[in-house]
Amino acid sequence: MALSLNYAANTYLAVTLPAASSYLTTPESLGIVHPAVAHVGQVGEMPDVQLVSVPKEEWEGPQGKREEILQALKAVGKVDVQAPKQRAKRGGDEL
Repeated sequence: MALSLNYAANTYLAVTLPAASSYLTTPESLGIVHPAVAHVGQVGEMPDVQLVSVPKEEWEGPQGKREEILQALKAVGKVDVQAPKQRAKRGGDEL
């Protein structure tokens, strides 16, 4: 099932969890690592990669807040900021 993402309202972060992480069994608890973080769901078929969201006003506010959020998540695993990707529309004669 595809996740419904709103990049206008949120910044999304992919968190790659280590093999020994307790968050692998309860990934929804990633939402408690920082008050601004909400667990969105698993990325594709990879149970060790979880997507979390942060409201734009929290993420784009004072730089200290962004660093605070990143540090809380980095204590859990590797963090990658996600960017929206434009999909290319293919013409009917491209096969």
